[in-house]
Amino acid sequence: MTSYWQDFPGIPEALERVSGIIRETSASDNPIISQGLAGLFDGQGKLLRPGLLLITAGFGKLQDKHYTLAACLEMLHMATLIHDDVIDESPTRRGQPAVHARYGNRNAVLMGDYLLSRCFLLASEYTSADNAVALARVISTICGMEIEQNSDRFRTNLSLRRYFRKIMGKSAMLFSLACHVGASEAKASRALTAQLRRVGYNIGMAFQIIDDILDYAGNPAAVRKPLGNDLKEGLITLPLICALRQEDASQNSAVTLRGIFSADHFSAEDSGTVIGLVRNSGGLKAARAYAEKYTARAIREILALPAGNPRDMLERLTRRLLVREA
Repeated sequence: MTSYWQDFPGIPEALERVSGIIRETSASDNPIISQGLAGLFDGQGKLLRPGLLLITAGFGKLQDKHYTLAACLEMLHMATLIHDDVIDESPTRRGQPAVHARYGNRNAVLMGDYLLSRCFLLASEYTSADNAVALARVISTICGMEIEQNSDRFRTNLSLRRYFRKIMGKSAMLFSLACHVGASEAKASRALTAQLRRVGYNIGMAFQIIDDILDYAGNPAAVRKPLGNDLKEGLITLPLICALRQEDASQNSAVTLRGIFSADHFSAEDSGTVIGLVRNSGGLKAARAYAEKYTARAIREILALPAGNPRDMLERLTRRLLVREA
């Protein structure tokens, strides 16, 4: 367990319990599966989604099943990351060789599928029918957004609306689901559950925007991946979209982003040039403004929640995510 949650009373201990459930549930007699998944649950992740689920359960009555459902969400998240790494051909994950780099694409995909199957098994045993359906819908949406993202590579005419739709489907829905499941399974009222669902959505949107900013401005040692990692794969994210809009308005540069992306190839040198252009154009500042907007929305919803430790932890977490470096 990382030190990320140390100032959140009771959460580090709760997440240790969640991690134990994950290890137990994902265990397999198959050595490829057991070895391949072992490094994914080594305590180096933040466990944000399980943490959100447990915090929001505090708005009702926290039960034993919440720990299992938190494990379920993290396994779903890790399954999507394994599949992402195969699609993006990313060589590393959290500073370590990615699963597909060690065991090949076929085994990696099957390991991701294995985690999804374990996730559905837990959901079928420990959550309501409605929440199991919600989980299935989220997985369906994530898959659809992955396909859409793959088709949008190197497309410089990507609209803001399409970008926000993709990060809603790829990231924000899972944060929203974590808050919804935590509250609803704790028997919080429908109105309170809906409010927490909106909190999760806004946190998730801001989180993904900051993640995309870090691809251009993060500390590689902290982020545990090189700058421009997503950019090299042709992913058109918010900093670049904002920079392109500024470029179209000014049209006074000899070297342009659209000119670079119109070429038949995309080199490492091009990646460095794009990062520089995005930084100098105000693309990062504009993208951060959107992250601040979603964070402000989340904070407004949080401050309207019943006072107490869960609300305080939600506010602290939301503000911390906006200024993160990894």
